[in-house]
Amino acid sequence: MRIKVISLLFTVSFHIAFAQKRPNIVIFISDDQSQMDVGCYGNSQVKTPHMDQLAKEGMKFNAAFAASPMCVPSRSTMLTGLYPFSNGAQMNHFALRPGTKTLPEYLKKLGYYVAIAGKIDVYPKPPFDKHIGEYFGKYLPEENRDDPRNETVHFISDYFRDAPDKPLCLIVATWLPHVPWKEGGEWDPDKLTLPGYLVDTPETRKAMAAYYHSISRADKMLGKMVNAVNDAGEEANTIFMFFSDQGVQFPGAKWTTYNEGLRVPFIVKWPGKIAQGTQTDAMISLTDLTPTLIDLAGGEVVEGLDGRSFREVILGKQDKHREYIFAESSMEPQYWYNYVPSRTIVEKTGYHYIRNYNPGVPFVTHIDDVERNMYYFDSWEKRAEKDSLARFLLDRYRFRPPEELYDLNSDRWELHSLAGDDTYLATRKRLRKILADVLDKQGETEDQIRHGTLPDFYDRSYEVRQGISVNDMSFEKKLWEPEEKLYITAYIRGMDHDGVIAEYFNRFKIFVKSGTLGIAFDEEEIFYSAKVDAQEGQLVLALEKTGDFELKYAGEILIKNRVGGDYTGIRSGYVSCGLSREKNPGQGMPLYFGGEINNFRVSLDALSRTPD
Repeated sequence: MRIKVISLLFTVSFHIAFAQKRPNIVIFISDDQSQMDVGCYGNSQVKTPHMDQLAKEGMKFNAAFAASPMCVPSRSTMLTGLYPFSNGAQMNHFALRPGTKTLPEYLKKLGYYVAIAGKIDVYPKPPFDKHIGEYFGKYLPEENRDDPRNETVHFISDYFRDAPDKPLCLIVATWLPHVPWKEGGEWDPDKLTLPGYLVDTPETRKAMAAYYHSISRADKMLGKMVNAVNDAGEEANTIFMFFSDQGVQFPGAKWTTYNEGLRVPFIVKWPGKIAQGTQTDAMISLTDLTPTLIDLAGGEVVEGLDGRSFREVILGKQDKHREYIFAESSMEPQYWYNYVPSRTIVEKTGYHYIRNYNPGVPFVTHIDDVERNMYYFDSWEKRAEKDSLARFLLDRYRFRPPEELYDLNSDRWELHSLAGDDTYLATRKRLRKILADVLDKQGETEDQIRHGTLPDFYDRSYEVRQGISVNDMSFEKKLWEPEEKLYITAYIRGMDHDGVIAEYFNRFKIFVKSGTLGIAFDEEEIFYSAKVDAQEGQLVLALEKTGDFELKYAGEILIKNRVGGDYTGIRSGYVSCGLSREKNPGQGMPLYFGGEINNFRVSLDALSRTPD
C-alpha cells in the first residue's frame, strides 16, 4: 500500500513539474507589413533593430505566408487553424462560424493563462483570460497604437511576479504599421528605392517614408516586449515570436493574393532550443500557428484542422514543411469592395498561380476609395495619363485576367504573367489541379466563391441563402429601412427539425422547437405557436414598426401579437438563414436548422417586388 502511495505521489509530482516547465509563449503581431520591409530580410532602408536582433538570436522563416491578405480573415485563420472558408470569416469584418474553437480554448485546457494586448479583429471575441490595453487596440487615435501607457509591459512584469508557476501565452497585437501613416522625418523620400510594383511618384515616396516611420514605431514596441520578458527573468523559458498578419497596404500588396500581400516576416526565438542566427526555407502558413502552439505547449494533435504543426522545423529537426501554400481573397461587405475574389497556390518551386473569379470587373479597395492615405493614388492616375509603365501598373492593380502565373525566382514583383505562355502549360495545369483539390477538400464551389456571403438584392427586397449570414455592413441602412412594415418569407420543409430559421440583426429570431414555431425579440419577449402539423409550407412574418406582428405558416395565422418597440431596422450584426450566430442560441436548439429553407426573402412594405 505504501509503495502505491509513493508511486502516486511521484506521478503527481512529475506532472506538476512538467506543467511548470511548459514554455511561456509571447507573440508580437505587426499589422500590414510585408516581409521585404524588415532589415534582416534584406531591406537596408527601413530601421528595425529589434526585429533584426530577434533574428540574430533565433530563427528566420523565409517562406511564411498569410492565408488571406485581409486583417480579419488572416487573424481568424491564425487563431483557429482553419482556412477562411472552413472557419467562416472569409470577408473582412466577418465572424467565425458558430461553434468554431479558437486558440485560447485549446491552450487553457493545457494549463495556460491566455491573454491578448491591443487589437483582436476576430469575431466573436475569443475567450481570452484577459484583454490588456484595449485603448491601443482601437483604430484611432493613431498616437495610441504603440501602447504609450506601457500597459503591456506592466502586465508582463506583474504576471511573472504574481503567477510564476502558470505558463503564459500572450499575444501583443499593435495596429502599427497599418494606415494612416504620418510623416516622421527620419527618411528622405528622394533617396528611397521603391519596389518595382509601385508607380514612382513624389507622393508614393512620401507614403513609403511615412510607412517606414510607422514600422520603426512597431519595432520599438517589439523591443519593449522583449525587454519586459528578459527583465522578468523569463527569457530562457519563453518562446518569442514575431510576424505580420499580411502585407503592406499598397496597390498590389494587401487586399490581393500577390506575393507582397501574402508573404510575411516570421521570426522565432527560443533560447537553448533554437540555434542563434538560423534561417529556414520551409514553407509555413499562418494557418499553421494554432496547431504549432498546441504542439509546443504539449498538447495532442487536433483532428480536422487545415493547419499543421511546424514544431520540428523550429527545433531544427526538419527543413521542410509544406509543398505549397493556399491562400484566398474574398469580397468585403463594407462598401462592396474587392469584388474580384481570388484563390491562389504558391508552390515551393517558386511558381505562383492565381485564379480570379470576376475577371474584368474593376478592383476597388480602401486604397483608392476610403483610406486614401497620403493621397499618392491620385498621383498614379495622373502619371498614367502620359507614362506607359504607370498605366501598366495601374491596370495591373485594377483589372485581373482569369488566370495569372508567375515565377518568383525571376520575377519578384510579378510583372510578367506566364499564364498565356504554352511553355508553362504543364505548370499551369499542375497548379490548377492542386487548387481544385484544395477547394474540393474544403467543399467550396465556384458559385460560392463568386457569390460570397452576400445577399441577392432586388427592388426593396433581398434573399439570403440557407446557411449564410450577411453582415450589416453589406447594407446602406437608410435605404433598407421600411416605411411601415417588414416582411420575411420562406418555404420550409422539415418542421420536425429544431433550429433557428432566421436571425435578424440581433433584434429577433424565428425558430422551430419541438414541432412549434416561435419568435423571440431580444430574448426578452418570446412567443410560441401551437403544435404545427404540416411538415412543409410557406412562412410569412409581417412585422410593423408599431410592434404589431403576424406569423403565418402553411396558410394559417399561428401567432398574432404586439411587441414593445420597433424591430424592423438594421443594426449591428447579421441577418442569417438557417443558423444562429450565437454560441448558445437558447431554448436548447442546435446552431443549424436541419430542415430545408427555400427562397428566404426580406421585403420592405410589400410582398411582391420585381427584380431590378
